[in-house]
Amino acid sequence: MIVQRLEGKGMAMNAARPFARVAAPIALLLALLTGCSGGAETAPLQQTVVATTSSYSGPPPATEDVQDFQIELWNNVRGNDRCGACHVDGGQAPRFARSDDVNLAWEAANTVVNLASPGESRMVTFVASGHNCWLDSPDACADILTTWISNWAGGAEGSAREIRLAAPEDQEVTASPAFPENPMLFASTVYPPLATYCSECHSTSASPAISPFFGDGDLATAYAAVQPLLNLGTPRLSRVVVRLRDEFHNCWTDCGDDADTLEAAITAFAGDLPVLEVNPDLVLSRSLALTNGIVAAGGNRAEANQIALFEFKTGEGSVAFDTSGVEPAMNLNLSGTYEWVGGWGIDLRGGKAQASTTTSRKLHTLITATGEYSIEAWVVPGNVNQEDAPIVALSGGAMVRNFALEQD
Repeated sequence: MIVQRLEGKGMAMNAARPFARVAAPIALLLALLTGCSGGAETAPLQQTVVATTSSYSGPPPATEDVQDFQIELWNNVRGNDRCGACHVDGGQAPRFARSDDVNLAWEAANTVVNLASPGESRMVTFVASGHNCWLDSPDACADILTTWISNWAGGAEGSAREIRLAAPEDQEVTASPAFPENPMLFASTVYPPLATYCSECHSTSASPAISPFFGDGDLATAYAAVQPLLNLGTPRLSRVVVRLRDEFHNCWTDCGDDADTLEAAITAFAGDLPVLEVNPDLVLSRSLALTNGIVAAGGNRAEANQIALFEFKTGEGSVAFDTSGVEPAMNLNLSGTYEWVGGWGIDLRGGKAQASTTTSRKLHTLITATGEYSIEAWVVPGNVNQEDAPIVALSGGAMVRNFALEQD
């Protein structure tokens, strides 16, 4: 389940109404994400008060751009737990976090930011390398800095995330093995370990039945499901092999040994396949793999008003970071049964990702200020027959909810 954005106002929720309005002020301060396979209970937490930021009494911003810098970046980085511990007047250059004069801070910041491509800013890449990140994840700090710089670059209206295109590595199209229509070779090589060790989950008869069904009792179903997961040219890069060797997913003995078993089976399968030669009379384009793609999420969406953003890019640990850049960061604590998955996501099977009342109070503050909000979630359901399975909610429990998005 991948949840990407909660906004104070912005995206249309249906064609007839540009905004979904809050009928009454939100009094409960608990943000909860749960999986699509059950509905974990929400643990009520005590309400707390969020501290306010310090004031500024120096010279006013000289231009509108300086004011945008002050609002979007400077106010967020000048704390002593961030850049304000070093990059201040009399401290380490560049002094973009100095508190005496926002105009001089703006001048310094312009030497380490790239407003045309915020993600390539020196400020961002330096933090991404591990320099003075205020979170446990340098990548999360870099994402948040990118958001702040992007908001500055976009001015008062903000801007959509820019997609920068770069030419991929040039690859020739060469002869390659092809999957035969008849699955019998698969049945004697790759299918036996899959049917033996993976059918408990990856089968249409499993409960719950988890796609892809490459361990299914029906050979044709399993063969069709496994083909996108096999790399016939380089068996060790097959998804089913990587899942065991690198991600330690449901190994049946030792993960390394189990991955070797599947790799050997795929190698044997691929070694007996016919190789298709490229017709020399054809005019061919170059070859691209899925990994050559560019992460484009966000390029065509307005993001100026987002107040919570979870992209699940960390890939490990027990925290999913809020990289919206809106303070306080409403990080989600993962508990119960969960698993990080490739392509940015978490798989929740009875587990949950839950924010604290301290940080989620910003939802109450910002939503009630406008009376408008929208939710965007990228979700792959665990199955299609579950009832009342919560996905994202602001609530104090299963029976006390301000809003909830569920599968039914």
